[in-house]
Amino acid sequence: MNEQKPSIIQNIGKALEVLCCFTRSEPELGISEVAAKLNMYKSTTYRILKTMEHYGFVVQGIDNQKYRLGFKLFDLGTVVISGLEVRDVALPFMRSLCEKTNETVALNIMDGNDRVCIEKVDSSQSLRNVIPIGFRNPIYLAAAGKVLLAYSSNDIIHKIIYHNELINTMSGKIIDPDKLYIELQEIRDRGYTFSNKEVSNDSSAVAAPIRNHTNTVVASLSIHGPEHRFTDERKRYFLNELIATAHNISVRSGWTKTDDSTTCE
Repeated sequence: MNEQKPSIIQNIGKALEVLCCFTRSEPELGISEVAAKLNMYKSTTYRILKTMEHYGFVVQGIDNQKYRLGFKLFDLGTVVISGLEVRDVALPFMRSLCEKTNETVALNIMDGNDRVCIEKVDSSQSLRNVIPIGFRNPIYLAAAGKVLLAYSSNDIIHKIIYHNELINTMSGKIIDPDKLYIELQEIRDRGYTFSNKEVSNDSSAVAAPIRNHTNTVVASLSIHGPEHRFTDERKRYFLNELIATAHNISVRSGWTKTDDSTTCE
């Protein structure tokens, strides 16, 4: 019996094969070279390369007309690396923060219009917030998401809050985008934010940004717990510990404080 092949799209497969032709030893290739490597018609190779050039996956040299990989691939690679590296760096600090606060600690990244939890350490208390890894929530709701959105570019912020209907999932009410925009600017100015009952009843949170070596906010670190344990005194304690922990994770991720980096004093 023949082994069943997985469902694939041949044209996409050919394009990926073209990308894989480029290596460290052969960073630049002409159309004829790629076609020869893959035993592919030059006309087909030309169309594939021109399509990928249009989307930024390859660029063509002016002098020799050869192609090399484009910065779009670099951008995609940094997304993968930032998501994985920050998780490995953050976990020991998250465990320490959980021990100090005895509340659930989560690490979150932005994925499209969502906030996604990529790591968490659960509180040992019987009444606690449980956040599954992979948990998604609209980026404009609650502290962990709002911090990520606040440090996004203005283009992304406008696209998300002015081109979508923003609904508070708890109350069902529509969120005013102008008020949200002002709130995001305030979050960016002070470097953290609290939220209360924005995702579930009797749930509070506080979140702060994590930066990498390029001073880019790549994740948010958040503390989650029942509302009644977020007293004024404990909120101050949570915030101080959170800011210090986010700072340490950022430094371990290669961040060096610059004049435009906002932190909580």
